[in-house]
Amino acid sequence: MAAASDLEKVRRIALAAAKAWDIQAREAEAREAGKQGMLSAEDAAIALEFRREEEEQMLISDKSGEVDFDPQQKL
Repeated sequence: MAAASDLEKVRRIALAAAKAWDIQAREAEAREAGKQGMLSAEDAAIALEFRREEEEQMLISDKSGEVDFDPQQKL
């Protein structure tokens, strides 16, 4: 329905979504057939970026100047 729309933006979004769904469907079929057990290159890049952002946030929070010290802790 969206591909037949008179609105160009609606058509572009619908076609982009259809392409993404097609890729995901093919990847799911490959996984189910045992042909693919790893992330696609694009998904791996996205996951890596999320991990880098998390690590960066951890470094920033560690530099806050606060010291995690428990006087009851034995050395």
